[in-house]
Amino acid sequence: MSSDKRSVKELFRSWRQGDAEAGGQMAQIFSDWYYAIATSRLGEKAAQAPIAAVSQRFAQGVVQITEARALVEWAHGLLDEELRGVAIQTPPPDERSQYTAKKRPKALLREARAALPKEVELLEVCYSQPDSAKVEQLATPFGGFPIGVLKARYTVKKWLVDNASVPFQVAPAEPILDWGPLPLYESQRMASDAERVSFEQWMLTDVTLCRDIAEFAHFSIALRDGLGADPEVMTAPPKEDLVARSGASNASKAAMGGVAVVGVGVVFVVLLVIVAVIALFVL
Repeated sequence: MSSDKRSVKELFRSWRQGDAEAGGQMAQIFSDWYYAIATSRLGEKAAQAPIAAVSQRFAQGVVQITEARALVEWAHGLLDEELRGVAIQTPPPDERSQYTAKKRPKALLREARAALPKEVELLEVCYSQPDSAKVEQLATPFGGFPIGVLKARYTVKKWLVDNASVPFQVAPAEPILDWGPLPLYESQRMASDAERVSFEQWMLTDVTLCRDIAEFAHFSIALRDGLGADPEVMTAPPKEDLVARSGASNASKAAMGGVAVVGVGVVFVVLLVIVAVIALFVL
């Protein structure tokens, strides 16, 4: 990961002045940002087509943007258009991913629930039920709402890293207080669409926040659907689980080995954006 701490607006200005490396860094940040938002809303598979489309539109159109202050709103508008163009659907509530160690997220969360019943109950109620009073009641022992939900979220993430080999990279011991609205965003409890847009645009100021949302997306979708009761113990695993396990080792290595935010299927899109942005400037 680059140690360059410049904002996307600063990178944009440098790129406009002839710095091709800044253009590549800027494109990577935007691609990671697009991935985080789209996957959180739609799930990984359904998000692939709009991510590819918006990445191409970004690469083709960014050369026409001349002022840094217009960049973020323009880029976010492209994504909103692409996501609105996707048929309304409920994201797959139990989709495997590199970020679930190729296991079903609901099964992992039910395992976490056995160890952390209060934390998982708080998350499940917050993400799947409209009862705000109950959420606030459950959050009180953890510091109140919404920070208590954020604390519970990170406690569960840390448990999944330590006990289920889930390759999360963002699981701080103490929550970042500025990220308080994060559970509201993931649980779709934002007060208005304008608030949602404002938060998504603010995400672009912090790549770590984008990474956090991206890697937890499958779990937040599972929580929004509800975890249900623990299933009865089966005498033999289903066939699909046996197939998934055969490739789990390589998938886990890939997840741990350097794909920071984007999914494996989106890496090509990232490269496309970087190459296209630089090529547009050079040409």
